[in-house]
Amino acid sequence: MMNALLQQGVGKLSVAALMFLLYLAHGSGARGDSSSCTEKVSAYVAELDQLLSREKNWITPYDELKARHTPFLDCDVDALLEEVVKSRFIQPITYLPRSKRFLIRFSTADVNVDFAFDVKTRRSSYHAAGFARKQPADGLTHPSSKN
Repeated sequence: MMNALLQQGVGKLSVAALMFLLYLAHGSGARGDSSSCTEKVSAYVAELDQLLSREKNWITPYDELKARHTPFLDCDVDALLEEVVKSRFIQPITYLPRSKRFLIRFSTADVNVDFAFDVKTRRSSYHAAGFARKQPADGLTHPSSKN
């Protein structure tokens, strides 16, 4: 392709510029786009809400959901936050200004599902699911009895 361009009188600078543009186009296509990320987050939240509504004894379905949908790449932070707050199980979202990360948690009395979102890299990480700590019925912390 480059030889044909050079024979047609296209200068080396133009070929370099063309190759750079091709590189940029290929690089941005490989990363995905914000709208596809938003769709992925929306599907994840919908499936997660279904799981949190019915599954409280097994973590495996949450791990399988994570494998299908994450990580979230090249996401617009506002669009991502707009999608996660639609969940019935969303907890208060924490923002860590020094690292520019959001910590996002979905929770029931039985299961917690968490992930972090890095604003600088526009990427999610630290996806985890686990059983929630149960509080005693009276809401008090009981020290272990020692004799």
